Amino acid sequence: MGSSPAFYNSTLGSLHSCCWGGQCVIFHVESGDTHLLSEVDFNVLQSMKSKPMSAEGLSLEFEHLFGGRAGQYISILLSNLVALGLVEIVNTEPAN
Repeated sequence: MGSSPAFYNSTLGSLHSCCWGGQCVIFHVESGDTHLLSEVDFNVLQSMKSKPMSAEGLSLEFEHLFGGRAGQYISILLSNLVALGLVEIVNTEPAN
């Protein structure tokens, strides 16, 4: 039985950020790209810096902000963060 994929932010050492007024500008040194995220999205990104997290785990952690829509919001956000190269999908199952 497979487990849910985990997402990991391996870029925080190469990110420069500045947040104000509920928005965050992020410069990714490795790609040279600049991104504008909401402060909530930036907090989700930061929550994955120390360990991989599943979409379900992130939904539970941020449920107080989104209520019953947390799962849907987090799923879309993770897809966007992966597409931007800010988050990667990692295998959390042990190798045989």
